[in-house]
Amino acid sequence: MGSPVNDRVPFNDKGFTLVEAVASLVLIGIISAIAGIGLVQISEGYVFSKRNAETVQKAQIAMTRLVKEMTALTALSAPAAASVTITRPQGGTALTQTIALSGSAVQINGATLIDNVTAFTLAYFDGAGASTATAAAIRRIDITLTLTGANNHSSTLTGSVNILESYW
Repeated sequence: MGSPVNDRVPFNDKGFTLVEAVASLVLIGIISAIAGIGLVQISEGYVFSKRNAETVQKAQIAMTRLVKEMTALTALSAPAAASVTITRPQGGTALTQTIALSGSAVQINGATLIDNVTAFTLAYFDGAGASTATAAAIRRIDITLTLTGANNHSSTLTGSVNILESYW
C-alpha cells in the first residue's frame, strides 16, 4: 500500500472561486444597468421626436390652408393682429370667412383648424412694404404660428401671402 500522501486526489485549480463568480455577476449587473438606461433614453428621444414631428406636420398643414385661403381673397376687412375677415370666390359665389385665434386654437368661421397654439399673429403691409392697417392698401400678409409640442417644446412657422391688386 502506498503512503497516505500519495492516496490524495490531486488539487484541480481550473475552476472559479465564489469570489470570482460574485465579482462577475456584479460586473454583468452594472453593464446591464448602464445598457438599460441607454435604451430608456433612446426610447424617450424617439417618442419626443415623434410627437414634435406630428406637431410640426399639423402646423405645416394649417399654414398651407391659411395661405391658400388668403391667396384667393377678393376682399379683406377687419384686419387685426390675431384675426381677419376675408372674402373669396367659391363656386361662382362669394364666401366670407373669419380667421381668428380663439383661446389656444386658430379657427376658421368657428371651426378649429389647429389647437395647442401659443401665438398667432398677422402682419399687414402695403405695396411699398410698409406696415398698414388700411384694408384697401394691404398687399401682403405675414402669418406667424407658434405651437406647443412634446415636453412644452415650441415650434414656430411663418408664411407670407402676396395679394394681387387685380383682386381689389
